[in-house]
Amino acid sequence: MEEIIKSLPDSELKVMKIIWNNNKKMSTGEIDAELKNEIDWKLSTLQVILSRLTEKGFLKNEKIGRINYYSSIVDFSRYSRNETKNFIRKMYDNSSKKLIASLIESDELTDEDIEEIKNILNRSK
Repeated sequence: MEEIIKSLPDSELKVMKIIWNNNKKMSTGEIDAELKNEIDWKLSTLQVILSRLTEKGFLKNEKIGRINYYSSIVDFSRYSRNETKNFIRKMYDNSSKKLIASLIESDELTDEDIEEIKNILNRSK
């Protein structure tokens, strides 16, 4: 049975996405520089969020000299799988069929999307 992973608030998820996308140890300064493109937090705000993510077991912190470096303990695919399962459970009574029906009915899927989904389903047989 897969370990249950708690959902992250948007602010913490923003930081995790930066670390996941870079796929390397990142210093507080590097994370802050990437965040500046999206949001203008004070450095102390970022430090609090990094501390929370470390306490929650999402990040590990390594101090090299005077600089803190952070790397992911929970990988993106594991987190996204968990979030998807939770979403389907909450919104669609644990039914993937209901989710797909909802996407089709909402006209959110292009013909290309539908073909790609068919190909994925055929490969998984």
